[in-house]
Amino acid sequence: MRTWILSLAVCGLVVAARAEEKNDAVVKELDAKGLKPNERGQANKPTVITSADDLAKAIKEEDVAARLKKDVDFTKTQLVLFAWGGSGQDKIAYEVKDKKVVFSYTPGLTRDLRQHVRVYAIPKDYTYEVANVRGR
Repeated sequence: MRTWILSLAVCGLVVAARAEEKNDAVVKELDAKGLKPNERGQANKPTVITSADDLAKAIKEEDVAARLKKDVDFTKTQLVLFAWGGSGQDKIAYEVKDKKVVFSYTPGLTRDLRQHVRVYAIPKDYTYEVANVRGR
């Protein structure tokens, strides 16, 4: 009986690990180091970047834009840029469902104001949404 229960638990972990692998194969978080966030940005209203021209307009730091441009093939990929000010514990998570990436924002509980920037690359044929915006 114990062996059977242990086997079920291991199978559950394998399924969860494969789902995480699938998410990571579709969505890739890119290095946003050096990118200055928009102080008035909102975590639930990201900027979508679908071309090199959009990238140049959205990101003023030329070195960061050049690095991202080198890492992205805009014929196959689009970028979703989150930039906002909030608690140091703020979190952005994502889940892939069919051909949709669902981002969720969870605000932190501390009152320390921090600037956050996250850049995610997703396939161009995928849609995205920001859901589950959970308040304090």
